[in-house]
This record gives sequence, C-alpha cells and structure tokens, in this order.
Amino acid sequence: MWWLFRNLRNLGRDTEGAAALIFTLAVLIVLGVAAFSVDAARFFAVKSRLSIATEMAAVAAAKNLNFLSESELNTLASETVAATFRRMKLLSFSGAVAASPTVSLAINTTTGNVTVTVDALVPTTMLSFVGFLDDVSLRETVTTRQVMPDAELVMILDSSAEMGTLGKLADLTATAQNFMTLFGSFAFENSGLQFGLVPVGNTLANVAPHSDWVVDGAWPINIPPNVPGTTAWGGDLAEQRWCVDVRTGAAGVTDLTPGTEKFPLILEVSSELDPVTGIPHFSVTTTADCRPDRIMPISNSSAGISAALATLSGHGTTSLGRGMAWGERILSPLWQSLWEIGSTSPVAYNDPITGKIIVLTVGTGNADPGVENILLGDVCSRLKSNGVTIYVVDYLAPTATSTLLSACATTVGHYFRVETASELSDAFFTIAKFITVVRLNG
Repeated sequence: MWWLFRNLRNLGRDTEGAAALIFTLAVLIVLGVAAFSVDAARFFAVKSRLSIATEMAAVAAAKNLNFLSESELNTLASETVAATFRRMKLLSFSGAVAASPTVSLAINTTTGNVTVTVDALVPTTMLSFVGFLDDVSLRETVTTRQVMPDAELVMILDSSAEMGTLGKLADLTATAQNFMTLFGSFAFENSGLQFGLVPVGNTLANVAPHSDWVVDGAWPINIPPNVPGTTAWGGDLAEQRWCVDVRTGAAGVTDLTPGTEKFPLILEVSSELDPVTGIPHFSVTTTADCRPDRIMPISNSSAGISAALATLSGHGTTSLGRGMAWGERILSPLWQSLWEIGSTSPVAYNDPITGKIIVLTVGTGNADPGVENILLGDVCSRLKSNGVTIYVVDYLAPTATSTLLSACATTVGHYFRVETASELSDAFFTIAKFITVVRLNG
C-alpha cells in the first residue's frame, strides 16, 4: 500500500493533482464500501447458514443419543453440518475455497444433553485485495436435550396361535421388550412414557381382575368364603383366568364404559366333593377361547408389561378389530379411573402435555374378515380423529390385511412392512426415534 500513498502525496502538490487526489479518494471510498458490502453480505450469509447447520446437527445428535455410539454421533453431526454447507462456495479473492467447518460434540447421557460446536472461516474478497482483512472466524454452539416423550403408548400385538407356530411371536416379544428398555435411561420432565399392552387372539378379552365390569348377577358368589369348601386357586377369583365376551350393538364396537353397558362373563366354576372331608372343592373351568394373557392398562411402571411380554403365548385366531377396540378403551378418557381406581390415566384426547400413541404389530390375517376388517377401519379412523398417533408394523401379513394396515397408520411414514426379525427390530428403533423429544436449551 506504500506506493499508493506516495503517489497520492505527489498528486496533491498542484491543482490538477488535488483534483486527481479527490477523484482517487472517492474511487477508493466507493471500492471500500463495495468491498465491505460484499464481505458483510458473505459474513451474514455464512453466519445464518452456520446457525442453522449447528442447530440441525445438535437436534440430530440428541435424537439419536441412545441409539448410536459416540463416534457414530460425531459422524452424524459432522455430516449434517457438511450437508448444509455442501452447495455454499466460500471463494476468496484468489479463488481458493475456505476450509470446511469443523465440528465438535459433547454429550451427557445422564442428563440427555448434547452440545455441538461448529467453527468456520469466512474468506474476504475485495477487502482482502486492498489488504485490510484476513479471513474471519465464526463459531456457533447449540445445546439440546433428549427427553422421554410424555405419552400414553399402547402396544397391540398379534399373539395368535399362528404367530407362535411361525416363530414370529418370539421375535415380536423380544423386540417389544427391547423397545421398552430403550427408554429406561431417558431423562423425563413430566409423566414420561407410560405403556399398555393388548394381546390379540380371539374375540374374548381377559380383563381380570375387573369383576365389576360383568353383567349383574353373573359373577359367582356361592364359592368360598361365602360357602364351605376349598378352592383350586389362591387369592381372589378375579385374579384367575377369565374373560368377557363381545357386547352387542354400538357398545361392542365403541369405547362405551361398563357403566353404560356391562360385559357378558365367560367363566365357569365347578365343584366336586372331597372324599375325605366331604366338603366341595371348587375349580375354574374356562373355555379354551379365553387366553391366559391379560390386557394391561396404561402404567407408569414398565415392569409389569415386561413380565407380561416374557410369558406372552400364541393363542387363538386373529381378531384385529377387537384388539384395536380394546386399545381404544385403554386410551379413551371415558375409562379414566376404571382400569385403576384413582388413576389420572387415560388423560383427555389432545391433552397439551401427554400424547397418545398406538403401535400395532401384525403378522397374520383376520379369522373373520367380514366383521374384523370393518371394525379395524372404523376404530383406526376414530382414533386418528381424536389425535392418536398410530404406528403399524406389518410383519409379513397377508396382502389383503396389509392394505388395511397401511390405511390404519397415521401416514404412509407411520407404516412399516418388514420381512425379517432384524427389520422388525429396525422398525421399532425407528419408531423410538420418531417419538423421542428433543428440546433446545436456552
């Protein structure tokens, strides 16, 4: 720059030189303003892009915190930033491209916090040409937090005898248990994720121990301790294997409560005299259509659901419409305190804090498609209209059933067609990622 100022001094020694000096200074000012404008625009464009890229990387890393290793999270964050800058050419005056942004990641699995820091260099153009500025360093830092969703989630699992015979049920129960375990280490802010379970098989439903839901006078009372005798079971009869049948009319296909219309009882108690004592010995004789696995309502503790999954057996034929109807009853606010006295679950539909989710997994077709297919479609439509999110995992179900399942899901993106146990596990992993909540700190 020394030559420029020397010539300017020479130009300033006469009148013509003064005019030339003024003109030169004006040109320099215009060039300086232009240079500043170009580089300022570049600076703010990069800063805006950097802010977006850093936030996207932090959200992506937090979303996958419990699903990827630390090195995989670093790669994910770096690739997210790189993808954001891929089409942005940061050329300096010499034509050289600025170095790619550098990404660093700090995670805390206990709190669920993920901090992403991104550094980038902004090359100057005209200002660099006139020797005023070097490349400008920019840094963005974003902290996000992974938390457990506040939701009531019901798993409706095809656990028919055919599922057991095909070996699909073992894959399904193991995957469902792993799915629940994934959320065990998540931080949570309110109620967190609560689980319920509906095993699908036959139209009868094992709703033990709710003996008050059955038709008045149907529950047996002429057994011990009301009469002399012994029993083949321990504890309350209502804890044993018994089921309710389908109600007639609208009550059979909607979420009307037992207070409106009670359920027909499927339970037989027989007795025979003990040859030694001469007093009757009572036992339960229940139809084979009644499955031993109970419907499990929404609960803050996942231990009971996990235990139920561990012993879930293949039983009966597939009745998906009835299974979804019971899923609706678990989530319907009309049933609040009916599943468990004093419970605040299920909450109202469209609750501002707690969402409602159904994960329906099916591997066989309805035994009575004329009835069950229609019921399935009606219940799915009703649940979606009430804001319930429905994920469907189709584990090689028959083609006709697959069409119904795809329509049942909230969107096409909520439907998964899987063919192997590995793909089944991947589908549940994807659902877990979808429902995981990420919050920006600050």
